[in-house]
Amino acid sequence: MMNENALTAFLALAETGSFQNAARAMGVSNASLSRYVGQAEDHTGLVLFNRSRNSSTLTRAGQEFLPIAQALREDLNRYATRVAGLRDTGPGTLLIGCGPLTTRTLILPALRAVRHVMPDLRFRILVSAYARPLDLLQAGDFDVFLGDLTYTPDAEDVEIMVMEKQQIQFVAHRDHEIHQRGPQTMAGIFEYPFASPHLHKHWKATLIKSLGSGAEAVERVNAQPHIECDDYNFLTGLLVEPDYVVGGMPDTFTELIRTNTVKPVSMKQNLAWNICAARKSQNTSTAVELFWNELANHRV
Repeated sequence: MMNENALTAFLALAETGSFQNAARAMGVSNASLSRYVGQAEDHTGLVLFNRSRNSSTLTRAGQEFLPIAQALREDLNRYATRVAGLRDTGPGTLLIGCGPLTTRTLILPALRAVRHVMPDLRFRILVSAYARPLDLLQAGDFDVFLGDLTYTPDAEDVEIMVMEKQQIQFVAHRDHEIHQRGPQTMAGIFEYPFASPHLHKHWKATLIKSLGSGAEAVERVNAQPHIECDDYNFLTGLLVEPDYVVGGMPDTFTELIRTNTVKPVSMKQNLAWNICAARKSQNTSTAVELFWNELANHRV
């Protein structure tokens, strides 16, 4: 593989078009830069630059090699990031990516069970409403992903386990006027200030359909939520006053409902989360296997 100095020199000269500026960007002399560029050309067997006294431009071969070099640079950067992460977390760390819906209901009990068997295992729980979690899983950002996979595209080398379909619950302060209006549709929910985790495009499509499709439905859904946050501690904090309607997992609101702080909104139509677990098919980690098996014990 091309050495890193040669790769960096090629990309710097391709970007600046100037040996002096490229050498300055790399922190090397013009002679060293010229030597590195020569190494890049020797490695590829191609003439990569048209050289003149004042500038250097890419040859046609250089232009075709540029995206290859950029991809190689990205791979090297990703490698460096992963190695640094390994140093930070150590090999005995399980990386779990998850949406904000699953931390207490699924991850916490599985984590407790795994720790009984592997007490020295460390856990890193990365909570976010990821737009493309399977891509991140394949890239190695997670060992296991757990969250709403309403949209589950075909993904090579990924094993998906459907955990449960849970009805979305909408709640509001016990004195909120929505409780006096009887069973609601989604249109009725959206008449009030509404807060929820991130609504990715596939959820928005589901909501648009529930509102009858059409331009008005699209406009209405695109304006939601009024407050978007993936931290449920923040979302439930909005319920201390009769202002917002908040949507989420039923278990999130259990304690507030039990203490009569909030009440579930009665609904005419129901929507469900599609909670799934995902991991790479080629798994060699004992920790991943154990965590996966514990998740399977919680399938509905």
